[in-house]
This record gives sequence, C-alpha cells and structure tokens, in this order.
Amino acid sequence: MKFVRKVLARNRIKAARQSLSQNPSPHTYAALAKEYAMLGLNRQVRRVCEEGLVAFPANNVLVRIAERSRRLDREKRMVELKQELSEAPRPALWREMCEILLESGQLARAEEMANQWIAFQKDGESRFMLARIRARRFLADRGRELGLETAQALDDALKHLPSDPRIWHLKLDFTMKIGAWSEAKRCAARLLQLEPGTPELEGRYRTLDALAEGAPTIERALIQVERTGRFADDESDATRNQGTVQSRGGNVRPILRELAGEPDIHAAMYLRGSTILMQGPKGATAERTARAVRGILSSGRSTARRLGLGQTMQIQLEGDFGILSIAPGEMDAGAIWSRSTLGREREEMLLGLAGLNADLSDGEDDA
Repeated sequence: MKFVRKVLARNRIKAARQSLSQNPSPHTYAALAKEYAMLGLNRQVRRVCEEGLVAFPANNVLVRIAERSRRLDREKRMVELKQELSEAPRPALWREMCEILLESGQLARAEEMANQWIAFQKDGESRFMLARIRARRFLADRGRELGLETAQALDDALKHLPSDPRIWHLKLDFTMKIGAWSEAKRCAARLLQLEPGTPELEGRYRTLDALAEGAPTIERALIQVERTGRFADDESDATRNQGTVQSRGGNVRPILRELAGEPDIHAAMYLRGSTILMQGPKGATAERTARAVRGILSSGRSTARRLGLGQTMQIQLEGDFGILSIAPGEMDAGAIWSRSTLGREREEMLLGLAGLNADLSDGEDDA
C-alpha cells in the first residue's frame, strides 16, 4: 500500500509539472507546491514558490504556501533544539532557539528561553538577546511596563558589554521610537565614539541635539506612548493615506475579492489609518459596516493597552449577524464578516492581511 501511494504521488507530481510547463500561472505553481507539501518535501515547496514569485511577484497564495513551509521547518528544528538543550546545552543552541522563536513571532516563548540562557550562562550575549526580545514585544505592545523592562534589559546588557555597538544601536532605536530625545542623543554620542565618522550617526546626532532640550525622560515618554498608542516617529493618518508607508504586500484588492466571492462571507475588509477597503456591502451599508469595524478595532487596541494585556492578536464577535473576525497588525488590520467559522485556510488569509501594509492607491472600494 505504501508503495502504491508513492507511485500515485509521483504521478501527481509529474502531472503537476507538465501542467506548469504548459501553462505557467500562480495556480499551477501552487498546485505543484502543494503536491510536494503532501510528501513533506519542504525544500522543493520553497523552490517552486520562489520560482513562482519571480514570475508572479507578491502572489499571496504562493507567499502563504512558502511561509507555511518555513514554519514547518522552524517547528521541526525547534523540536531538535529542545532535545539538544536538554542533553547538552551550549550558547549557540540557546541563540538559535531564540532567533527561531523571534522569526516566528513567538515572543513570550523567546523571552522564556532567553531567561533560561541567562540562568545558564549569565553573560552579555544572553542579556543582549533578552533586550532584543523585549524591544520587539514593546513595539507590538506599546505598554509602559514592558517599555521599562526593555530599558532595564538594555542597561543590564550594557553593564556586561559596555562597548558593544549592537546594544547601543538597539537602545538608540528604542529611545528615538518613544521620543526620549535626550537619552537618544547620549546613545548617538557613544556610538560616534565607537564608530567615528559614520555619516548616518553624525546626522542623527545633529537632529537629536536640536530635540534634546526639554525632552521627556524614558519613563515620561513611555507614559505618553501608552496613553496615545503612538510612537514618536509614527506618521499621521493623512500621510499614510497619501501612500508614504512602505508597501510590502502589493495590491490587497485581489485577496478581498477572493474572500468576498465565497458564498458564506458577507464582507472582507482591509484597514489602515482612516481608510478601509471593502468588498461585499455597498453604499450606506458599507459605510456603517466600516465605521463599526473601525470603532471595534480602536476600542480593542486601547482596552488591551489599558489592561496591560499586550498586543491584540485577534478580535472575534459572534451573534445572530454571523461572525466578525478582525486581525490587527501594528499599522493596519484585516477583517472578515462571515456566516460561519472561517476555517484554517481563510483564517490564514485573514492573519496575512495584518501587517501587509498594502498599496491603497487607485482604488474604487474605499469606504
């Protein structure tokens, strides 16, 4: 039976290759990648997706398949690392485990592993890793307590590695992000001692010198960030809507159209700033839906900050109207209003909208 399955799998792969050769398209690339995925051949999955993305840049189906393949590889490697760490721990294993957890967005687990590394070795490298992780968590959370923990972790790392420019760069970015300009100026000055003649640092130092007088302390700056939910270098909504945010996701409309075309989905939405792109409802219904979703998203984010719950990862409302699912990103969000639960594939599409920073120009779907 196992031999028969292998033969059938080879036949399906051969047919998928021939179909791709005769008609190269995102669909035929995805079909071949899925056949490889069914056999657990992740390297071939990524190779096919990479080839397809060269021909069809930013195709969301191929991006999702490639990311799923990378995630499976990360999970497999984490199992191996966990076993190795239990048998013979060493710094390189802790570092790799933390890097994989960071890459996969599992920040709480990454911090737990960094603390285990610190308990094991108590050196500067482990403390720098903890500072990196806490800085990432703070960027997502924007809460005062986590910001103070980040500042503490940075200072702790600098006690052990006082001349390490990596830590000073991280602290410079952190203090500039929150608007603690005086402390940021001190970081830039120290970096100029460690890396003299760097044009970018010299430019930053001059800018910070003009901002430093009367600037808030780190703690005061963190209070302001928590209260407003905005960083000092955040662009205004108006600027974002003019398309100045770096776009990495391309045009989001095909995704929305694909979702809204499903019979059990009322509406699919993409939100950034004061702009909402929507497929589904029209006219006054679309406007009411857009305002309601924007209000729910804003309330959910602010409530999570006030209660110290961290970043809002997903919001879901259920009722006679169906199910409203919202996936917030740092700068944007996706939302689906459906009659029933989304299922794994559509939920992945929803989560993929968060953080897409898609192109909002030349649209007819704005609500």
